[in-house]
Amino acid sequence: MTTQRRGASIRIFLIDGTPQGLRLVERIGWTGCCLGFSRSDYDRARQREELQRSGVYVLVGADPEGVRPVRVYIGEGEEVRARLDSHVKEKDFWSSAFVLSTKDDSLNKAHIRYLEARLIAMAQAARIAAVENATSPAALGRLSEPETADMESYLDEALTLLPLLGVTAFEIYDEPVASASAPVTKNDQAQIAGRRYRLKTQLTEAEGYSDSRGFAVLAGALARKETKVMVAGYERIRDELITEGILASVNEQQYQLSRTFIFDSPSSAASVLAGGSKNGRTEWKDDQGRSIKDNEEATAASPV
Repeated sequence: MTTQRRGASIRIFLIDGTPQGLRLVERIGWTGCCLGFSRSDYDRARQREELQRSGVYVLVGADPEGVRPVRVYIGEGEEVRARLDSHVKEKDFWSSAFVLSTKDDSLNKAHIRYLEARLIAMAQAARIAAVENATSPAALGRLSEPETADMESYLDEALTLLPLLGVTAFEIYDEPVASASAPVTKNDQAQIAGRRYRLKTQLTEAEGYSDSRGFAVLAGALARKETKVMVAGYERIRDELITEGILASVNEQQYQLSRTFIFDSPSSAASVLAGGSKNGRTEWKDDQGRSIKDNEEATAASPV
């Protein structure tokens, strides 16, 4: 049985009256909160109470190496402001910061270390952003079972708020998919995909679906080993997937996708799998032979 998600009321308070300025995000009935601000506004943000509490934070900026569109750094502090003061001096890449804390300052050191470790692991698994953290914390800390449950509930809420502020570096797992590395079953596909698409070219066979985070290709997809001319960014993604074993060799001519992976677009997915530049909006087709482009144009032309 699949749990149906409920609607949620979330308040975004524009502290200085502008959408680009300091923003405080809260949810009714939740003691947590998230403060978002740009680096240029740090002088005002550091005066806020949220930065004087214990919490975790995410620094976001362009990836200097161009491997991913953005780079993130995840950290924690018993007084977040002290940690951010050091990052102003030591880290150049970030342009925005997002601080997760609580209104009653109820997070202790063990809590924030747990949250930091979980967020780093999720960002590394998601591969949507380059992760500045060199390694993940060795352990999640010694939390009791009730405290672990509380922190997982806190994460559930936080991962609902962060995308509203433009932070998309973390997977938000929807049931029945338990983790980014879990293969998706046929039954799961019907539940998580409004429309499934298939890619079939020479030595390439895959199934996927459009997702709010990009285009998801299901575990088990076959990719062509031989490469042709392709966009440099797609080639870099392909090389990384091979290096990390996500695209694993199965024979002399093909790789296989070892886990479900979310690409940033249908074209990225098709090009990486086919080993050459492909227009994913015309290459991926549904059971009726209609491409993504066909279905999007049909939707746009249909009466309201």
